[in-house]
Amino acid sequence: MNRLAAAIFLAVVCSGCPHRIEFGPEGPIEDPEKLFQLVSQAQANLVTIQGDAKLHVSSPQGSGTLSMFVGISRPGLLHMETFDFFNRPVAALVSDGQRFGLYQTEGNVFYQGPASPENVSRFLPVVLPSEELVAVMLGQVPFIPPERKTLELDRKEGVYVLKLLRGPVTQTLQVHPKYYRVVRSEVRGVPGYDLAFDKFEVQDSVVFPKEVKLIAQVAETELRLRYSDVTLNAPPDLTLFELAPPEGARVVEVDARGREVSPVPASPSPGPPGS
Repeated sequence: MNRLAAAIFLAVVCSGCPHRIEFGPEGPIEDPEKLFQLVSQAQANLVTIQGDAKLHVSSPQGSGTLSMFVGISRPGLLHMETFDFFNRPVAALVSDGQRFGLYQTEGNVFYQGPASPENVSRFLPVVLPSEELVAVMLGQVPFIPPERKTLELDRKEGVYVLKLLRGPVTQTLQVHPKYYRVVRSEVRGVPGYDLAFDKFEVQDSVVFPKEVKLIAQVAETELRLRYSDVTLNAPPDLTLFELAPPEGARVVEVDARGREVSPVPASPSPGPPGS
């Protein structure tokens, strides 16, 4: 066999070889409950992120990429600013978990109201509650409440496959064998979305993914958030979550569904007795 044929043969053979798996400090894990606890602990280590990111949206309504500054903190503190191609501010959304505010530079308008899923998700083509949105942006997976769990090791992909089962609903988690962080989450049996995480880095002993992807198959929508220069677990700057409108902005009150609330007319002053 000449060298070229040998190289081709080895490439074909090795393409089907399993990945070399580097396990975490616990070694290989066979108990699904133990792995679930390790995953939960690994996710809980990240509380805040602040810094720059890009958000790419692909949906039937259109596709595009936005530059963003984000400040998020569990459980529901949210600050997102978007910028145009020339790095000029376009909009800023803040939420303290109870109320939200959205300032749009075009029109100089400030919308405010309850921090409902419809209001805090105004930058996105999918609707998520504020605590769930914060968790996803932190690279964390909301789990279904399982009745039972199963676990296997996928040596070809080099990941654990942890399944959470509740009646007809299944959540399949691909888990990094070293970091115990979820690489992919798929929920079947109820309407939902899939999550994928990539480009894991370690910063001050905290493992986090610099790429977060959300796939809503029914809506044919994909969101990809890519962090660039970020700080983890710093004390949150609470001024980022203040809800005061900029001076001179037109303030619009909206309800939980994002609909403008008509101002309540002032009650007429009562006239003098006997009038």
